[in-house]
Amino acid sequence: MKYWLTLATGLFLTVGSIKAQTTEAERFAKQQSSKNISAQVGKKFAVCDTVYDFRIVNPTTMLLNLGGRYPHQNLTIAIKGDSVKVKPALMKGKSVCFYGEVTLFKDRPEMVVTAPEQIMDIKKYQ
Repeated sequence: MKYWLTLATGLFLTVGSIKAQTTEAERFAKQQSSKNISAQVGKKFAVCDTVYDFRIVNPTTMLLNLGGRYPHQNLTIAIKGDSVKVKPALMKGKSVCFYGEVTLFKDRPEMVVTAPEQIMDIKKYQ
């Protein structure tokens, strides 16, 4: 009995974790522009817009401005950590899609990217 309970629990957890993972197509199925992003604070979705400029803060943090040049950008994408390796110069002037939750940083919309899966077609920018 104990064996079957353990087996059933393991199976349930495995199926649950597989279902929780999403594909790139699912993450980027519903895309929005960064134009009216302030209304989306607290929500997770994909945003696609032109990268106007960028700033490398340190080796593990870079900021990309979507929809306009700083300080008139619609959204700042903060790429943080060692796991996301991109060349922001390859993104500048191009429409790029990002997936994540929109938050406010100093009363401005921001999306933090910490995993390569949050950038659509990331191989184009590496």
